[in-house]
Order: sequence, then C-alpha cells, then structure tokens
Amino acid sequence: MLVLDFDGTLTDAELEGKPFRAGYLGDLAALTGAPRDEIEQLADGFEQTILEAGGRYGWDFGGRIVAPASVDPYLRIMPVARMVFDHYGAFPSAEDRSRLLDGILYKYNYPKSGVNFRPGAFELLSSLEGSPSWIVTNSATLPVQAKVRTLAEQSDKPGSLDWLVERVHGFGKKYVIDDAWNGAPEAMYLDGLDRPVLLRRSKYFDVLDELRASVDAAWSDLTVVGDIFELDLALPLHLGARVGLVTSRFTPPWEREFLADHPRGELLSDLTAAAAFIA
Repeated sequence: MLVLDFDGTLTDAELEGKPFRAGYLGDLAALTGAPRDEIEQLADGFEQTILEAGGRYGWDFGGRIVAPASVDPYLRIMPVARMVFDHYGAFPSAEDRSRLLDGILYKYNYPKSGVNFRPGAFELLSSLEGSPSWIVTNSATLPVQAKVRTLAEQSDKPGSLDWLVERVHGFGKKYVIDDAWNGAPEAMYLDGLDRPVLLRRSKYFDVLDELRASVDAAWSDLTVVGDIFELDLALPLHLGARVGLVTSRFTPPWEREFLADHPRGELLSDLTAAAAFIA
C-alpha cells in the first residue's frame, strides 16, 4: 500500500507558495501598521537567516519544533512572521501569536496558493489506479481534492483521477505531538541536527493505521512518499514502512545523509524516481 503527501511532494511548493507568501506578508503589514515594502525587505532578510542557520529554526507548534523551517514557503513563513512581530514588538503573547499566525493567517492565505504540479505528477498518479493508494496531507481536504481534479482536467483524460479524489485524507495533523501516546519513542536523533525529531504523532498514526487496517496490510507493506522527513516519514519509518523523500534544493543535509544510509529509505530527485521507487 502507498501513502503520498501532497504539497511539495506532488507539487512545486516554491511556485505554488508565492501568492500565499504575498498574502501573508500583506496581512503582517496590516497587523503591524508597517509599510508593505518594509515588511517584504525584513522577510527576505529573515528567510536568509533561517536558511543559513541549519536546524535552529522550525515550525514551532505547542512550544516545540515539529518540522524544519527551511524546506518550503509555508513553513518558512512561521518563524519569519514571529521575527517580524519581534522586530515591531507586536503581539508578545506566544499563545496569541500561535492562534493568529498558525491558525487564522495560515488558513486564510493557503487558498491563495497556485496550482503547480511537479512534472510527471499525472503519469505517476494515473499509474496507481487499482492499487491501495491514498493522499494524506495536513492541508484541508477540499482544496487538495480540487487540485487533483484540476490535474486530470489539464491532461487529455479529464475525470481520470476521480478514484483518487475520494482517497484524499486532509487535516492529517502530522505536526501534533501527543506526549501521552506510547505508540512510539519520544524522539529520534539525526547526525547534524542539534534537536530531536519528535515521533509521538498520534493523529498521523491513527490515519495511517486505519488505512493499513482497511487493506489488512502490515507496516512493512506500507510505502510513504513525502518531502519533509519529520512530518511525513519519520514515524512511518519507525513503524517499519519504506519511505521515499522527494528532495529539493531546500532539503536539509541531515535528512539526505540519514536516508541515503537507511535500508528502507530512498532519496527521490523527481517524480520519475518516485514512480520507480513505488513500483
């Protein structure tokens, strides 16, 4: 059985995320009262700081880093926005910031994202028809379903991916850490990363386990393909699955090095490589 992530895995997150980032920065300008061009200059500088800082910055959820910040515009905006607020002394409460930035502004601006699939996305998804395959994403279900329909409409076979539309599981909550759950160790550690990779992602486990049980598959029968090791792949790898990391120029080196040496891991430079890995 196969589970695919969506944003950044089947799509070009950098292209799709441009209007999301623009909308988000516009909202930061409105909230701080600062000129838009000033906010953009600050954001550009803060992004460079994040990219040069290794694993120091990440998606802070519930006071802990649950994914690296460098990998795509959706994750980079999280610490950037906090740094912008720090610069202006705005919204000092961590709880208020989390509700505003990770909740309201993210959900408001995500629908502004473009539709830019990676080359080979249609061919890959079409080849999976008839197999036990699903998309599991943190994004909302309906927008992802709409994008899958659009991919088919852009081909010469409109409607041919309707079978997969019904297999999109949104709101995967791969970022939620549940300390009370004992289905996995607290964390794993990667050489080159000076913080733990947290594993107790019980909400994500529940989705994967339900899909696995629906086809009576063992964890060793599961293949998961994603673009962010911590969110998509770390837990399934621990459970016994094969995992493929779709890479980009922003993929952290510690993720590359770890999976290059793991017998159940694979680095995938594009979706043609992903198709060969899945086959």
